[in-house]
Amino acid sequence: MTDRTRSLVTLVLLFTALAMGVLWWQSSHSRSELEAQVLLQAEQRSLHLADAMAGQVQGVFSAVDLALKQLRTEWPRGNTAAFGQRVQETLQALPEGFVSHAVVANAEGLVVYNSLGLGQGVNIADRDYFRAHLAGGDHLSIGVPVRSRLNGRWVFAVSRPLLQGGRFAGTVHLTLGTEPMARKLAGLALSEQDVVALIHPGGSVLARSKDNEGSMGQRMPDNRPYMAQPDAHSGVYRVPGKVDGVHRTYGWHRLPQSGALVAIGLADASVLGPLAPVQRRDQWMTAALSLLILAAGGLIAVLLWRVSRSRAAAVASEARLKEAQRMARVGHWEHDHRTGRLTWSDEVFRMIGLDPAVHTPTYQGFLDAVHPDDRQGVTAAFKAAQQGRQPCDVVHRLLLPDGTLKYVHALAITEHEGDRPLRSQGTVQDITEMRTAQLALQQLNEGLEQRVEVRTRELGEVNHELETFAYSVSHDLRTPLRTIHGFASLLEEEGVAQSESGRMHLRRIQEAAKRMGQLITDLLTMAQHSRAVIRHERVDLSAMARRVVAELEQAQPGARVRWDIEDGLVVQADPTLMGVVLQNLLGNAWKYTSQTAQPRIGFARTGHANGLQTFCVRDNGAGFDMAYAAQLFQPFKRLHTHQAFEGSGVGLASVLRVVQRHGGTVRGEGAVGHGAAFYFTVPDEPQVRDPAQP
Repeated sequence: MTDRTRSLVTLVLLFTALAMGVLWWQSSHSRSELEAQVLLQAEQRSLHLADAMAGQVQGVFSAVDLALKQLRTEWPRGNTAAFGQRVQETLQALPEGFVSHAVVANAEGLVVYNSLGLGQGVNIADRDYFRAHLAGGDHLSIGVPVRSRLNGRWVFAVSRPLLQGGRFAGTVHLTLGTEPMARKLAGLALSEQDVVALIHPGGSVLARSKDNEGSMGQRMPDNRPYMAQPDAHSGVYRVPGKVDGVHRTYGWHRLPQSGALVAIGLADASVLGPLAPVQRRDQWMTAALSLLILAAGGLIAVLLWRVSRSRAAAVASEARLKEAQRMARVGHWEHDHRTGRLTWSDEVFRMIGLDPAVHTPTYQGFLDAVHPDDRQGVTAAFKAAQQGRQPCDVVHRLLLPDGTLKYVHALAITEHEGDRPLRSQGTVQDITEMRTAQLALQQLNEGLEQRVEVRTRELGEVNHELETFAYSVSHDLRTPLRTIHGFASLLEEEGVAQSESGRMHLRRIQEAAKRMGQLITDLLTMAQHSRAVIRHERVDLSAMARRVVAELEQAQPGARVRWDIEDGLVVQADPTLMGVVLQNLLGNAWKYTSQTAQPRIGFARTGHANGLQTFCVRDNGAGFDMAYAAQLFQPFKRLHTHQAFEGSGVGLASVLRVVQRHGGTVRGEGAVGHGAAFYFTVPDEPQVRDPAQP
């Protein structure tokens, strides 16, 4: 591998790595943006939910406040029994289970009334809500949760001051349990990881939808927005939970009058949970694209490596060709009639006795080296071959400036475009030694007949050895096939394959072995009797075409071609040779539609007249220029470059030969970019054609 190729391969691999990195970064960035968008939506949702739950909690507090206002109106009347009756009526009117009892305390903080009949004389002057009323003002106050001195449960008080003549005379409060309030908060349909909390204006947790007991006594940090901004009405924030440490997006809403607030936290896991399938699918697609990029980069690197090897091999091949020409004393030349450019190989220069570094190839320079007695004959032979479009084959002499005499064998062929010659090329072989030997042999005529007899006998022995070799090859190839077929039959008889799929595979092995054995026989027969009479029999061209199609699709399973094959196409012909026709025509159609967006290939009978059936293979592929239609069926003539479409250029020539031997004709029609159609005819009655005839 050259340094340039190594650099290109390294660049391709670096670009592949960069492309994969960009792909994964883009995927990660997209996921992050999507998560941020979902979390932003979660903020709005939590804020709306907090607003809705705040309305429900405010309804409870409003009912409690109304009850407090009614009770403080009744207390100054001094009728304790009537007040107790009023308390019971009030408690029954409030939401069930929320309020446990009512308490009245005097201005010193001593409990003077308890609807449960307990705790009179207890001092509550240390409670925050009492101190808030003692400081002045007629407002609703909510106390922090405490364990009840009566039943040990967590409760908090909601109170109003008692005023006499505008002066503070004590408090009346209703005691609310945190558990009923927590159950009300939990009534909001959220996921198991989400939480709803009722928070005291001072930051203490009044109730929590999850783990209410464990949250009692907890106080929110001062950096929470509702703590840092006491005048703010609502807002959102995102932090780990104070109680359980779970990351949540919180929306909060402050209640009027009391200053308490409702906070609803939506856990990241529940918010981002619906994104998990999408993100997994995105990761799978990113991984698949990464593998595709990696495969493409690797393929390009491998192709570059192969191109480097091919280039090196071409250089080595050219060197070997020059060496072979030198050893065989064969030179090559080429003449472009359009440009007049003439090229010689190094061996031609050597034969003529010229230095390639000094002299330029010219036709006159070659004629100057031809023996004067042979120049006219050489010129006439070349012109006659060019005009008759036949290969030129002539033996002549070269007379070098130093007097050296050489014998050469010159071969030439000219390509034409219509009546105009395009390119001539040929070889020149130094046969001086052979010619000298021939002349010497002419002087040894005495033992010629004996030598001929010996040579004939040797040739017979060689032919016998070739026949023996052909038989041996046939036998050696058939023996393993018979073994494969026999063992497959034994496996089928012994029932080794219990499934239908296994039995089908065994039958395919037997059929493949049988077909290959028949193919060996046909190939040997065609090799030994290539000029024998065609074996005519009934041939189903429709079935044969479908077999060819199956082989093509199996060879290239990724291709998608629409096939239109007419049923009932039957002829009297040689099945092997007709297989050659269909394999070439359908194979060409397959090949030349490989670059078509929606390839379509058809095979049908287009006519029946004068004892001839006409068939057509039509495609919508690359097509060809009708100006070159005459070259279609000439061996090695190609209307497309090898880079565009692979091929050797003998397929259509084979089709022409087979169809003509059957007594039919073949022709092609097409247009560049609009597909092609090839028509061939087959006689209804078998015709015996001389194999030597075209």
